[in-house]
Amino acid sequence: MSESAKIREQETLILQSFEKASQMLSPLWDIRDYVAVNPFFGLREQRFRDACQYIKNLTGYSIFPKKNYFLHKYKEGEITEYDFNVAKNLCKKESVTTKELLDFIQTEDQTPFKLEVKSLSDCYDLENHTNITELITNEVSRWASAYFDEGQALWSLPTDGLRFFSWWKSLARFDKPFKANNAHYVKLIRTLSDEPQEALQTLTQKLLEKVIFSPQELTNYYSRLIQSCLGWSSFMKKFEFEATRSGDDSKLKEIGGLIDIVAVRMTYDVALLESIKELKVKNLHDETREKEAEFDYYYLWLNSLESSYRRSIEEKIKSSSKDASGSSRFDVQMAFCIDVRSEVLRRHLENLSQNIQTIGFAGFFGIPLSIRGLGHSEGDQNCPILLNPSIEINEVSECGEFNLVKKKEDFAEFHYQRKLAQSSANAGFSFVETLGFGYIVKMLASSLNRKKPDIDISSMGLSDTEKKYVHLNTDQLSSVEKVSLAYGALKNMGLTQKFAKYVFFFGHGSESSNNPYASALDCGACAGHNGFANAYLLATLLNEKEVRKDLEDKGIYIPDDTLFLSGWHNTTKDDLYIDELENLKSNQKEDLRSYLKIFEDASQGCREERARKLPFCQNIKGRELQRELLRKANDWSEIRPEWGLARNASFIVARRNLTRELHLDGRSFLHDYDFSEDSDLSKLELIMTAPMVVTNWINMQYYASAVNPKKYGAGNKVLNNVVGTIGCIQGNESDLLGGLTEQSVLYKGDYFHEPLRLQVFIEAETSAIDKIIKKHKLVEDLVLNNWLKLISIDPENKNFKLYQNGDWINTKEEL
Repeated sequence: MSESAKIREQETLILQSFEKASQMLSPLWDIRDYVAVNPFFGLREQRFRDACQYIKNLTGYSIFPKKNYFLHKYKEGEITEYDFNVAKNLCKKESVTTKELLDFIQTEDQTPFKLEVKSLSDCYDLENHTNITELITNEVSRWASAYFDEGQALWSLPTDGLRFFSWWKSLARFDKPFKANNAHYVKLIRTLSDEPQEALQTLTQKLLEKVIFSPQELTNYYSRLIQSCLGWSSFMKKFEFEATRSGDDSKLKEIGGLIDIVAVRMTYDVALLESIKELKVKNLHDETREKEAEFDYYYLWLNSLESSYRRSIEEKIKSSSKDASGSSRFDVQMAFCIDVRSEVLRRHLENLSQNIQTIGFAGFFGIPLSIRGLGHSEGDQNCPILLNPSIEINEVSECGEFNLVKKKEDFAEFHYQRKLAQSSANAGFSFVETLGFGYIVKMLASSLNRKKPDIDISSMGLSDTEKKYVHLNTDQLSSVEKVSLAYGALKNMGLTQKFAKYVFFFGHGSESSNNPYASALDCGACAGHNGFANAYLLATLLNEKEVRKDLEDKGIYIPDDTLFLSGWHNTTKDDLYIDELENLKSNQKEDLRSYLKIFEDASQGCREERARKLPFCQNIKGRELQRELLRKANDWSEIRPEWGLARNASFIVARRNLTRELHLDGRSFLHDYDFSEDSDLSKLELIMTAPMVVTNWINMQYYASAVNPKKYGAGNKVLNNVVGTIGCIQGNESDLLGGLTEQSVLYKGDYFHEPLRLQVFIEAETSAIDKIIKKHKLVEDLVLNNWLKLISIDPENKNFKLYQNGDWINTKEEL
């Protein structure tokens, strides 16, 4: 083989190995548009148990729950001998005895295993007892923070239109990150191309001159580099994800992608190459499997705990009266998001009135929407991040759009100038003396929890009255688009007949103050936004006479007396806000009067139930509880305004009659689905490829944040600092944080969120579910590789079958 052919072969090997490492990484969104992401989504083609071991080798961190948690569950009787036997059967470890499992769990958790995959800086640290890897992580984080800053920094560094790697290279040669290796570092930078792909080739070739890697070992090395800067790597991966989803890679080319940050990270690594005394493959890639049995034991305990929870849900469903259908035509129908917090409110509503029917559907209501706020230049996505928004709606004003836009612009400019004044060198004296008294009322109001001290950017500068005149411009939609959106939403919701007189669509959102992670408490189906806009748009379309007439041609007849209304569920205070009630006719207001009282009582019941798990609220009721939740929503020092989706554990896709009588403890996502009305399986296909994936992302984000809040969560919220307005770091320097804070998943050091994989129950025949699994590789990966547990509920007899290794196992015969 010629020398040039060898070079081309090596270049191909490098790019293929990098691409494989890239595919194993999940994207991370900024905190303003917070998206719940499964941090292991890129590993979905591996079995869950194998991925756990791979992650341990790369990071040194376990992603199994702690031993003492399993032991506690066993002593409490939640995990039984039956669950052990189920787990051993599923994992094909029948020879493991109960005594072995108990002996294992009663020993202390081991210290982190040694890294089996190392970077050069890891090797340097082992040789010299230093923390160079941490130093490099912080260096990369500083540069990325400066480049991606969105206006937080007063003295920003110009990017000159360069992508991240090229920009970094133009400045980094003047930096001195190392004490003893700066000469190597500067010399190396000067040899690199401005293009990250060529730079990565050069850097890898320098490494391969010292040690020969197999393709898999090289992939592992790149993965270790990525893991050492996981937050910023994941943030860069987001731009690649969005480019693939939309088909537009212009922004990706402009700012760069994952290869940029890996090339930067590797430059620091290779700068240490000459300083490492001994470098062999075994130093960077140790393939020992000394702890294989420990992984098996951990995995058996996890499966045992999941068996216990799955068994409890099956017993509840078996006890339900599936034929309790209620009125042929309900007075009120209320559609909520599938969010676990909605389960509690829906149950209280239906318990208070048999004439109320609630419906569970993804909170974006099937409308792939992007909303461009009044005066804003770009829209915000209000649908699952897996979808590309197909429509953009602008906000308009009824009272002079120019005036309101101008008012928002003036307010933004004033806020910016005030920030400059506050941050100037002498702000501690002149600013306070000049403007300090103007803040007295605001500070008192904030301290008394009567007013939020932060700014609502979407409506900044507008009064509450002015906000009422701002609404979505539905005139942008053609009649064909309106009918298509309305028909798709109703059909997939299963709401095509027996319309109630009053039909409500409720989005949901949270309310908190001074909270960088506020959007993490909002709607996961709306890309971390309030779902009210989607609910409003759908109700508006369905109230149009022309849309209703065209829907009749598609077989959907809506009675003339049916009125569609929209609102949102405030999940922090468990209040229901209903839009445009004041515009109703007198007879409509009279009709709804008694139901509004029921709504209020249901909200109160929901508040009291959820408050029993909220610290310092367990024994508060009535008005006192309302005041306390108002305080939590407005207190700028509150670290836990609500628990969000913590303790989520199951996703039930079935007719509401199957779950209407059940107390599911706010742990279940509930999606209405009637198998008998889905002959072509289009609804089931939509549910399994969208909501099921979204709930898996949410579930695994909470799982990862609970078992390892430092690596896959966002650490301690009290110590977090916002950087660039796009994310947080821990203290004054760290990698960009992903996941959820400790305060969202832990309480007093123990798990509040129970780390279990999602248990998905689908009321449908196994043959139908099989068709969807085989049709979609993504679904097949999640199910076949045990990233979630899939259980079929037979529509006729409520028998349960668990999907395992490509087969369906009757749960009565698991043993």
